[in-house]
Amino acid sequence: MPQRPTQPEGTPHPDDDSALMETGSDESEVGGELPEFSTLQGKSGITYDLTKLDPESEARALVGLTSRFDVIGCRRTKTGFDFQFSERPQVHIGSGGYTCTCSTFMGLPGIACPHVFVSSSTIYRNRQSLLTSEKWLVDQLHGCLIPQIPDYDVPLSSDGHPPVFTRIERLLDDKLETVAEQLSWQYVRSEVEGGMSRPQKVRDLMSAFDTAVLPEDFRLDLIDDDGQSRTPEQCVVQGDFEATMFRLAVHDDMVYFSLCKAMPPGACAAIYFDKVQEKSRKLLADFDRYCQTGQRPEGSNADVNSVIGELQHNVNRIQANIATRAPHGFEGAAKALVTLLEDICNRNKDALDGNHWGGVTFGGEDEDQRNLYHQLIGKTEETGECFILDALEQLAGSDLHQFKERLRAILQKNEVNRAPKAYILKLNALVRRAESNSAGSGQKRPATASSGGHGQSKRTR
Repeated sequence: MPQRPTQPEGTPHPDDDSALMETGSDESEVGGELPEFSTLQGKSGITYDLTKLDPESEARALVGLTSRFDVIGCRRTKTGFDFQFSERPQVHIGSGGYTCTCSTFMGLPGIACPHVFVSSSTIYRNRQSLLTSEKWLVDQLHGCLIPQIPDYDVPLSSDGHPPVFTRIERLLDDKLETVAEQLSWQYVRSEVEGGMSRPQKVRDLMSAFDTAVLPEDFRLDLIDDDGQSRTPEQCVVQGDFEATMFRLAVHDDMVYFSLCKAMPPGACAAIYFDKVQEKSRKLLADFDRYCQTGQRPEGSNADVNSVIGELQHNVNRIQANIATRAPHGFEGAAKALVTLLEDICNRNKDALDGNHWGGVTFGGEDEDQRNLYHQLIGKTEETGECFILDALEQLAGSDLHQFKERLRAILQKNEVNRAPKAYILKLNALVRRAESNSAGSGQKRPATASSGGHGQSKRTR
């Protein structure tokens, strides 16, 4: 029975699927020589022509196209795309060629190793029945992105790229996340795509395990440059497990992608927006207690101006993270924003009304200065900004749809409160978007508010 070419040392064993290989003849092995394979069918269904490969490249192609490899993470980089394998090799696909960190490739750079061959055929075809985590990277990638399997034998070159196909890095443009979802690979949105840097992402991951601390406030002493190489031993910070894990996740792809798998981007986004919502809720509860009793809550700055500034900061955080965390967390962001807007719209009054300690002022301010609604919404004409609405505008109608009744009620409340005209117009547009369940994204907010509004210095109480 014919034998396969010798498998390069350190590569996974091929799957027991001899049907995937075809030989140019039915001759058996003679005199200890290995038969030559003319074609090989990858698991994508694409048949590859191996006749132009040298023996070393052919052996690597055979192992790569008939083996199982586990991709634990993928991401876009400045020069292309990275795919992290569970056995540590990392394949980079870019315009400068395909490279791998495994010893086989490093020994003969420029000649594709099994990991590269295994990468090339998933990206080309979009057939759900064949797209599982077992369909393997050039073959895997080809299989996702070409519309149908070619009815001819596809020639392979020694660098792993089939010359008859468009280069993978071009086909992958704007499609990596879709491919990763189809193949059940962990996709990490990189800084190149408007996401977080590696240290920022690690801070986000680690802070997600804390019930209250936001990533921007988590261990501000932990600063590390992912461009500076560190061995695992160099990442150890004696007596500080968090600092050690932070460094390991910044510099070790295996640790990083394991954390990403344990705490996926969707979970991190949901946790983040929940925390910001809770911060706003607690801030307002402390402020109410201060107004009613005259006693400052311990550990909280309940001064009117501080509360207003912190609420604006929380909304800005949400707005920035809607873009950074896309496409995850839209529901959590919408919920946090709508909930806060409801609360503020119910505060069109002097914060000291009905207090139990007889206070008439905190420090000489007037009633409008103590009116959170007036300070945050009533000044739209002056500031040119629509509190909360500018952030909600980044969300599609499909994200706002479940909040349509609440948004309609908020609109009616603002009409009663005689909110500035610009604010009413933008809120009305958001209500219509939510009710239409439009999947389209929001429009860029105007630089200044509309003129001609009838905002007043004192609102209806």
